Amino acid sequence: MAKQQQLKLRPSSASRWIACPASAKLSALVPYQEAGEAAKIGTAIHALAETCFQLDTDPLKFIGQEVEGITMTEENCVFALEHLQAIWAIEDELDDVKVEQLYKLYDTPEYTLQGTADVVGISKDKLIIADLKTGRGYVDADSEQMKIYALGALLHTRQMPKEVEFQIIQPHHGEKRSHRMSVDELGVWETEVLLPAINDAVSDAPRFAPSESACQWCPAKHICPAQKEQFDIVAAQPDITVMPKEDIVSVMLSLSPDQISAILDRAPMVEKFIDAVKEHATKQMEEGAVIAGWQLQPKRASRKWIDPEVARVALVEAGLTGLQIFETELISPTQAEKLLAKDQRVILDALTAKVSSGLTLAKDRGLSQ
Repeated sequence: MAKQQQLKLRPSSASRWIACPASAKLSALVPYQEAGEAAKIGTAIHALAETCFQLDTDPLKFIGQEVEGITMTEENCVFALEHLQAIWAIEDELDDVKVEQLYKLYDTPEYTLQGTADVVGISKDKLIIADLKTGRGYVDADSEQMKIYALGALLHTRQMPKEVEFQIIQPHHGEKRSHRMSVDELGVWETEVLLPAINDAVSDAPRFAPSESACQWCPAKHICPAQKEQFDIVAAQPDITVMPKEDIVSVMLSLSPDQISAILDRAPMVEKFIDAVKEHATKQMEEGAVIAGWQLQPKRASRKWIDPEVARVALVEAGLTGLQIFETELISPTQAEKLLAKDQRVILDALTAKVSSGLTLAKDRGLSQ
């Protein structure tokens, strides 16, 4: 009998495999994919912050320099500085602060769970786990990833703090935010949530639980049997691709409220599955695979200035004015808020209004239990 391969569970994807335990083994079957540009930039910002912390230097000095293969922009360096400022604040509060700490929480023949926490501060009374997020997607401070880091930190310290604080530094969403819980509450979460999910994930028949949030970043969407099941109710409908518009309207009118609800419930997951299959097919064809009825073709081309300055001079010489060739508009209230000092932001209350552009269809969260 072949030896069972050790399942590598990662804190960064814990929210997914806790919600859908089957995704852990399924994702392990997907070949490694190189990180995208945004992820590489995030890694470079983390590396810059760590270097500046160790050398006690200003990240803004690195504008235009290359870090981890990425040329650092002013925004990149400002993000690193905000992370450093959070680290310094933790240093002022606690005895011991470390950055980029690798913790192995569990290591068994069946699975391992380990990850690297951005910042860990600890004293006899308190443990702080801080994480820099450079993306735009909102990250809650009460996260599974942070709790796993906290459990790892507690396992590798002689200190006995009673409280844990999680901090998220996410410059795209303003000031850092935090969440607190007792060490006892963290232990209950480990017993009642984390360990049952792990046991389920490593079992011979792990539970599939597809959902919009769990499936969003899952690398195994295109091979997930539960995702394929989402097509059942859609496939049961008539083939609207060969129907005239009037007949399509008749089909829509014939659907009961329950049928409409069922289709809408599945729509986000079906759409994500289709997108994942398209992405997978594109990569396969780029590597030489042949998919019947499909081909790769260039995206629609759009004209761009070869040299904007040369174009500006030529357009002015042709008789166009600066007002004609340049577009300007007032920045958004959100952009203005970032530029204003904290005590100045109150002026926005009298200058802005929240105006809805209309109605949109949304899930009734009060009924989706």
